[in-house]
Amino acid sequence: MVKRRPQVSMLRLQATPTCNLNCRYCYIPESVRRRRGSMSADVLEATLSHLVDEDLLGRHLAISWHGAEPLAAGLDWYRDAVDRVASFLDGRTLVTHVFQSNGVLVDDDWCEFFRRIGAHVGISIDGTREQSAARVNWAGRPAFDQVMRGVGRLNAHGIPWTLLAVVGSSAMSDPESFVDFVRSSGCSTLGFKVEETNVANRSALHGTRRIEERYRHFVQHLWRAFPADGPVQVREFEEYRSARGRDRGRQAVPVTMVPLRNLTVALNGDFTIFSGELLFGEDRRFVFGNVLTGSFRDSLCTERFRAVSSEMLAGARRCAGSCPFYVDCGSFYVSQKLAEHGTFDAAETLACRLEMQTLFRSLDALMDEPANA
Repeated sequence: MVKRRPQVSMLRLQATPTCNLNCRYCYIPESVRRRRGSMSADVLEATLSHLVDEDLLGRHLAISWHGAEPLAAGLDWYRDAVDRVASFLDGRTLVTHVFQSNGVLVDDDWCEFFRRIGAHVGISIDGTREQSAARVNWAGRPAFDQVMRGVGRLNAHGIPWTLLAVVGSSAMSDPESFVDFVRSSGCSTLGFKVEETNVANRSALHGTRRIEERYRHFVQHLWRAFPADGPVQVREFEEYRSARGRDRGRQAVPVTMVPLRNLTVALNGDFTIFSGELLFGEDRRFVFGNVLTGSFRDSLCTERFRAVSSEMLAGARRCAGSCPFYVDCGSFYVSQKLAEHGTFDAAETLACRLEMQTLFRSLDALMDEPANA
């Protein structure tokens, strides 16, 4: 499975397992999100040392602070962490810091920090107050107003940010309200995905009547509302345009299928080398090592790696033999396969049926309309 020199392009670091919200569809188990603490300097420095010593860095590295509510680690922790990253990597690669937050803790001090380090900021919110009803605090109360206060601070400081929405039945039923919310939010980019079945949640969309039809209507409404040259860029539409502009003979190879490309390190130094969601559950099968006791490269020589990668490749072959969109997807949805089927050696999932098959068919149909030809 490994033919080229391993290289890390996305490093996801779990600064803290703590989350101040209890969103109903979260992929991280509640027992994990109730924990306290922050990543130690030893774990962070060991991670960076391995990247350098094992020659795993390319020209660019995105460090995604993710895996709960990253801002819960505190501003002082990040000031120190960013300085350590700069010191250890010392110009070897261009680093971009990415924060995926629920927005509740964002204030003026955080905004000044984001601006100083040139951070990419994503805020998770699912649309209008009603459409964001699944995003609640630990007492079960809606977090919408708190999130919007954080969004207001980002806008006041002129910081571009990405709105990441989990699309459920409410948004699909009222795409106009969703579009109006996005336009008024102040975001520069929109990313959206359906509520998925994952290691800690079974999607409420399973068994929903006419789900493909409803999602098709939603996607096509958004396509018309957010043109390519508009003020809000849509991640999924840019990916679609890129795929349709690519040589059809070129096979997509997703980061979830390439070992070490998308490297995730947990609070205690445990790491996984495929899809990061696998690490944030409580299944030890997908812990490939620990930065304090072993190297990243050595994990590629273990029986655990051989077993998992073989199972993933078997699943990819199933996709290749049954799905016309395999060339555009490459069996991206590995963690969803595991959650839905109990194995990587599977093909279709709810997520790929909607986010890939229905989305691509919906947009292809628009492109075939005479007015758009």
